[in-house]
Formats: sequence, structure tokens, C-alpha cells
Amino acid sequence: MQATTALIIGIDGDVGGYLARLLDARGVSVTALAGDTHVIDRLGIGGSLALHDTATLTAAAGSGRFAVIHAINDLTASRSDAIAALFASAAPATRLCHVSSLGDAAESGVRRQSDSIEDWRRQGRAAVNVQLGAHDSRLGRRDSLPARIIATAFGAAQGLRPEKLVISETGPVDWGWTPEYVDAVARVAMAAEPIDRIIGTGHGLSMAEFARHAFGFFKLDPNDHIQINAGDSAAGPPIDALALKAATGWSASTYSGDLVRALCEGAADRG
Repeated sequence: MQATTALIIGIDGDVGGYLARLLDARGVSVTALAGDTHVIDRLGIGGSLALHDTATLTAAAGSGRFAVIHAINDLTASRSDAIAALFASAAPATRLCHVSSLGDAAESGVRRQSDSIEDWRRQGRAAVNVQLGAHDSRLGRRDSLPARIIATAFGAAQGLRPEKLVISETGPVDWGWTPEYVDAVARVAMAAEPIDRIIGTGHGLSMAEFARHAFGFFKLDPNDHIQINAGDSAAGPPIDALALKAATGWSASTYSGDLVRALCEGAADRG
């Protein structure tokens, strides 16, 4: 099942931007909450989306104009207020999809919106919470740990002699490729049965392995540029990638070394 019209709250980040590009490519008419257009402009779809303010979109949502509302929660008060307003005004037939990062599950802003989704579902609405495991892209944040590792490797390869990076090893992390994760988001949002899902690859990657792949891409020895200290385990809840595939038909194809390679290939254009 595929939506014909969609509203996206959060096009200023890579999740919302890649989701907008995916839906637009599939012939979905995409409207978005107006915001920073840097990401969608980089993706070449700035002219394909209709951008409006919250007040205008609230009226449109109430009219039943949108088949689905995707809300990417970035934990800011303004985003939270916009999500609450648009979810509350949405016509009964509109599907609601709240997207957040798995690592933010305990944050009050995420819990509040997640609880509202559960309330809507108890009332018979097609409403889902989608949590994204750790993910990255060439348009992802520059201050993430993968971005810092790759920036150090890229800088060293350019002869810039960056300061040695010191990081903590917290154990394997399930890292995924954001442009693939948005396909899973779209599938979960339109599934026949509304069930909350966690998106992940099912494959773990330690920081030492990540660094080895990244510096190896640039033909460098990571030990010359990075120091990895033992840290406390940061293992999160297990991600059942097989159950996700059985329910949606989606599975990741970019992970581990392939993911690091894809990020390294875009190192010069990061952000």
C-alpha cells in the first residue's frame, strides 16, 4: 500500500529530506512544514515540495488532504508543538507516523508524542511509532561519532595532520544508512496493521571496526590518528531485523564495511 499524498514535518534533517526524496520519486505528492531547505536543496527536490506554515497545514490536515503525516521528532519545542497540532487536527482517515531516534526514547518530548500515537491507535486510528536505530548519511550531522572518525581520516588523507581523535569503545552498534531507513519508515506507515517498529540492520559494528574500515578506505593506519579507550557498554535494546523484514519486506543492504565506505565516499561533501 502506498500513499498518494503525504505531509512531512522535519525536512531540515537527513531523515525528512531523504524521505521526501523517496516519496517524490514514487509519485507521491509531498507537502512539508516550512523550514531550513538546505537538505532538500542538496537532494535536488527543493522545487518539488509544497512548503507551508503550521496554521495552513493544520487546516489542510483537517480537510483530509493527506493520506499520511510523517513527523520526524528532533526534540525541539517548536517541532513538538507542530507535531501535536497537526496530529490533533488530522482527519480520521489520515495515517499518523511518529519517527524518532531509538537513543531518544527516554526523552520527555519523544515519550509525549509516542504516548499520543498509542492513544490514537486505541481509538482505532492507523497510527505508529517508528524508532530508528543508529543511522548516518552524507547529509548527517557533522558532530556524530562516525562523522568525526571519517573527518579525521579524510583530513589525514589530505595531509592536514588533524589532532589525534580520542574516543571510547562502547561495544557493537547497529549502524544503518539513512537513505535506506526511510524506505522502512514509509512501509511501516502504510502497513495494513499499525504496529510500532524499530528500524535496524541486525548487524553490529564496534568503533574499532568502524575506524579500521574508515582509515583503510584512505589507506591509512588508524593507530596513527585515533586512540580508542575502553568505555562503558552502551548496548541498546535488540533490533529484530528478521521480524521487520517479515512484516514489511524491508531489509538493509548497506551496513558494516559497506556503510563506512559509502560515508567515506561522501566525506568531502559532508553535511
